[in-house]
Amino acid sequence: MRKFLMLTVAVAFVAFAACKAKTAEVATPNPDEVTTTTSEKEVAGVQAPGDLSPAEAEARIDDVTIGHELGPDGAILAGTGGDDFAPGQPIHLAMEVGDTPAGSAVKVVWFAPGETRIGEETKTVAAGTKFLSFNAGNTAGWAKGDYRAEVWIGDEKVNTQQFQIVEPAQAGV
Repeated sequence: MRKFLMLTVAVAFVAFAACKAKTAEVATPNPDEVTTTTSEKEVAGVQAPGDLSPAEAEARIDDVTIGHELGPDGAILAGTGGDDFAPGQPIHLAMEVGDTPAGSAVKVVWFAPGETRIGEETKTVAAGTKFLSFNAGNTAGWAKGDYRAEVWIGDEKVNTQQFQIVEPAQAGV
C-alpha cells in the first residue's frame, strides 16, 4: 500500500509540473529556426527553407483573435473582441508570437464573400515581440457579408478567423 501511495504522489507531482501555467514568452533570435518565407500553399515535407510541419507551425502562433481595438501590448483589448463589424470600423487581428523565432515572417490574407482576395500583409517577428497585429485597412466600402482572414507562417496555414460586415446597429463595440 505504501508503494502505491508513493507512486500516486510521484505521478501527481509530474502531472502538476507539466500543467503549470504558461507565461507569455517573447520572440528570441535563433537563425536555425527562422521561417523566411510565407506562401499560401501548404507543401508536404520540411526540407526546404520555410517548410514547417503543421505541429511546428501551430506551436509558433498562439491565441489568434479578431477584434475592434488593440491594447498597448498589441493584443486585442479586453472587451473589444468580436466578429461583427460595420463598414468603416477598424478590424484588427492579433496573435501571440512569443514562441516564434525572431526574424520569422507571418502573413495574413483577407478574403471577402465569394472567395475574393482583398488584401494581404506580411510582417517579420522582431526580437522581444510578444504580440503581432494586423489591420484590415479601410473597410468603408466593404459590402455586408461573410469575410475571413487566414494566418500563414512558412508554408502552413495556422488559423482562420471568420467575421461579418453587418449593419451598424448590429456591429460590436
